[in-house]
Amino acid sequence: MNILIFSVSIGNGHDQVAHTIRNEFISADPENSVKIINTISLISPLLDKVILDSYLNILKFYPKAWGKIYEKTNKLDPIIDINEIANKLVTVWFKKPTVNFEPDVIFCTHSFPASIISNLKEKKIINCPLITIITDYNIHSSYINDHTDYYVVPHESLVYAMKDFGVPSNKVLPFGIPIRREFSFTIDRKKLIEDLKLADKKTILVMGGGLGLGSINRIVKELDKKLSNIQIIAVAGRNERLEVKLKNLDTKNHLVVYGFASNMHELIEVSDLVITKPGGVTTAEVLSREKPLIIFSPIPGQESDNAEFLLNSGVAATSSDVMKIPPLINQILNHEVRIESMKKLSACLKKPYSAADIVNFVTKTYKK
Repeated sequence: MNILIFSVSIGNGHDQVAHTIRNEFISADPENSVKIINTISLISPLLDKVILDSYLNILKFYPKAWGKIYEKTNKLDPIIDINEIANKLVTVWFKKPTVNFEPDVIFCTHSFPASIISNLKEKKIINCPLITIITDYNIHSSYINDHTDYYVVPHESLVYAMKDFGVPSNKVLPFGIPIRREFSFTIDRKKLIEDLKLADKKTILVMGGGLGLGSINRIVKELDKKLSNIQIIAVAGRNERLEVKLKNLDTKNHLVVYGFASNMHELIEVSDLVITKPGGVTTAEVLSREKPLIIFSPIPGQESDNAEFLLNSGVAATSSDVMKIPPLINQILNHEVRIESMKKLSACLKKPYSAADIVNFVTKTYKK
């Protein structure tokens, strides 16, 4: 089969999902041809950099502004339809690579390309199935398009939200957010601790997604100041300045610092508790290992919605004050009932086989 995947390099999650789907299709059948297109780079590599830089600056200096944009556009008939404007401007860039590749199925891991492909289907320029993968634990109206054949959502409990947008349940696939197949493996934790040359003690993992956003440095300092005889693993992502700061810290507890880590399944597995921003993919990875979760610094908008979903589901705790995180950790780790409760509820939400389920569905439904 020819599988075409459109992604957007804003953050790390959308691209990660695209590559997870690609790898699963090739693993299922090496004869599958899979192509990933970075949507904005297709239009202009310079524009891609400008948009990413602008996005990061908004998150860093004006996070509430991003939340307002997210909120105002979250309706089926917004005053300003960003996707509609974009469609009129960029459809021409999508026509040639899409038609030339002759895809059997098109996936979109972001609402922006999903809207454009839907527009191309409406104009009958392409006629293959379109599957949109929603990568957060909430539904934003920008993902909803008339010519989308199926939507992959993170969990069955979100099917009702799709109905609110007029999407029939038979078009909704609650397979979960696709995460790398390593997160479905059984791992020998003791051997892993030895292989990674870590200490065998209470371990707290602190991370801020692929971009290393949030108050990671402050949190690590606070944990080290108020907790004893623990191991702290801090992941800086692609934030090189943060990585240097962390490596220069003088701590009484054992601190292990990673930059961009390709073995997150291992780091999560060896940890007793995870502190992170609630990005969709990151959250799905933590849930897959059934680890107690503390949320910090959610970005207004999709991450705030993710946080609400996780807190209401009983799998996470949160604090807006870094100084209150150490006592919150003690409150969780010193109560076995709470740990077991969070683990069992995580087991109800996790979808470690999402990518495989998607590939199986597409193969059975569309393979000629």
